[in-house]
Amino acid sequence: MDVIFNFSRYDDLKQAVIQLVRDNIDPDSLYEEAQDLFESWWESNQSAGLWNEDVKRRTWDSLWQEFGT
Repeated sequence: MDVIFNFSRYDDLKQAVIQLVRDNIDPDSLYEEAQDLFESWWESNQSAGLWNEDVKRRTWDSLWQEFGT
């Protein structure tokens, strides 16, 4: 089942990733699920296209460093 998430704030995204970590899913699935959540958040919050791919990559790297396993 495909689910589209609309995160209006970065904190919402962080909380969703924290919940994935708490759910103790396997590392590969955790990465994929977290990246899917991030992509959904990015698409709905990229400041009307003003953010570039470098900002996107740095944001994802920061999130994954903080919460990834």
